[in-house]
Amino acid sequence: MNWVKEQAALLGKFLKGDFRRTLGFCALGMVLAVLLGVGIGLLFPEQAYQTLNSFMEQIAESGVIDENGGMSVFALLMNNWRAMLVSAAYGVVPFLFLPIFSLLMNGALLGLLAAVFASGGNSIAAYLAGILPHGIFEIPALIFSIACGVYLCRNMCRLVVSSPERIPTLELLEDLLRVVVLLVAPLTAAAAFVECYVTPVVMGLFL
Repeated sequence: MNWVKEQAALLGKFLKGDFRRTLGFCALGMVLAVLLGVGIGLLFPEQAYQTLNSFMEQIAESGVIDENGGMSVFALLMNNWRAMLVSAAYGVVPFLFLPIFSLLMNGALLGLLAAVFASGGNSIAAYLAGILPHGIFEIPALIFSIACGVYLCRNMCRLVVSSPERIPTLELLEDLLRVVVLLVAPLTAAAAFVECYVTPVVMGLFL
């Protein structure tokens, strides 16, 4: 128990430090990406619909959706965990800030979905019913994982140029691992459960 409290305290200290700015930047980037996706979707509805169809086909091929059209909690959880970890791991490549592309893609997809809903005559309530129940867990998890990747990439850049502001690699990895284990993992697990069992019920009330 003392170890858990210690890890939680270290996590809190890390979140209140320099990482907070990176987290805020990623949260703002997510909002802007969603708005961009909405704009593109409203201007080019056919292309938005095709993009979402292609995305849904990829999800189906990943094994998340079973033969009966239902979703497997375990498959969804593994798929989302893998996506989160990859988004963070992209940060090992210096200078390119690859996690930002993951941020833009996910935010834009949410925006495209909103635009498709609006173009199809559905209410904003129906869209929110299909996103918010699990999104209140999944979107923060995504932002945290991408922020980890961006923060890692920034430190890799400092490491390459031998900047005195660089953080010791082992110390940084320990801090980022706490974020992943104590925040990203449980949020992703909660999102998978809610998306499978709660979101379909809530969304059915509005369709």
